[in-house]
Amino acid sequence: MAINQTENLFDDFAADYDRMINWEERLRREAPLYRKVFSDTGATRVLDTACATGQHAIMFSSWGLEVAASDISSDMIAAAQRNAEEAGGTIDFKTAGLAEIDRVFSPGFDVVNCMGNSLPHLKSKESLLKAFSSVAGVLKPGGFFLLQVRNYHRVYARNERFMPLNSRAEGDREYLYLRMIDLGEEFLNFNIVVLAKNEAGKWSYRVESEKLKPWKFSDIEPCLQKNGFAVSGVFGDFGFGPFEPLESTDLIVIARKNG
Repeated sequence: MAINQTENLFDDFAADYDRMINWEERLRREAPLYRKVFSDTGATRVLDTACATGQHAIMFSSWGLEVAASDISSDMIAAAQRNAEEAGGTIDFKTAGLAEIDRVFSPGFDVVNCMGNSLPHLKSKESLLKAFSSVAGVLKPGGFFLLQVRNYHRVYARNERFMPLNSRAEGDREYLYLRMIDLGEEFLNFNIVVLAKNEAGKWSYRVESEKLKPWKFSDIEPCLQKNGFAVSGVFGDFGFGPFEPLESTDLIVIARKNG
C-alpha cells in the first residue's frame, strides 16, 4: 500500500484518469453546452486549460475548431498527445498551469475552457486573480471564459464526502476508484483510493491525496470582475439548468471579457 500526499494529485495519474472516467458518457452529457456556446459566440479558436488527457480538446478538434490545450502536469500532456494522435486530431499542447497560459500561448482565443473541478487546485485568492488575469491575456476582446467546479455550497451543507465508485476492467485486470473528501473550514483534502487486481487475481491499493480550496461563486465572481470579465451566465448543470446553491451538483460560469 502507498499513500501519496502531493501538490499535484495528477502528476502520476494519467493512465488511471482515463480508466476512472467514462468519457463517452461524460462528453455526450457535456457536448450540447459547448456546441451552443461555440455556435452563439461564433468561436473558431478554443483553448482548453487543465486539459488532463485531452478528451475535451479532441472533441473540439473533431468539430473543426482550431484547438490548443494545456495542463500543469507533463504526464497528462504526454497522455493527451498520445490520445490526440490516436484520434487523428491536430492540437497545440503545452505544459502550463492556468496562471501561465498567457506566457505560452498567443492572444486571440474566442473561448478559454476550464472544466473538471480544476480551479480548486489554486489555493489562494492571489493565485485565483493571477489565473484569471492570464485567461484574460489570451482571450480576444469579447471572448468567453467557461469554467466549472463542484458546487461546494451543497457539498458543505449536505456533508457530501463520497463520490460514486468508478470501475474499469481490462482483460484479467480490474480497477476500482473511490473518491472521498475530508471537509475543513478553509480547505478540503481530496482523496482517491485506487484498488487494482492483477492477472493472478491479487488486489493491491494506494491512496492519492491533495489539499484543495473549495471556491464558491461569491469568491469567483469578484475575481473575474477585477480582471475585466462580466458574468453572462451561471448554471447548475450542463443542460443550462439554473444554479441552486443547495441543490445543484455543479457550478458552471460563463464570463465575457470586456472590450
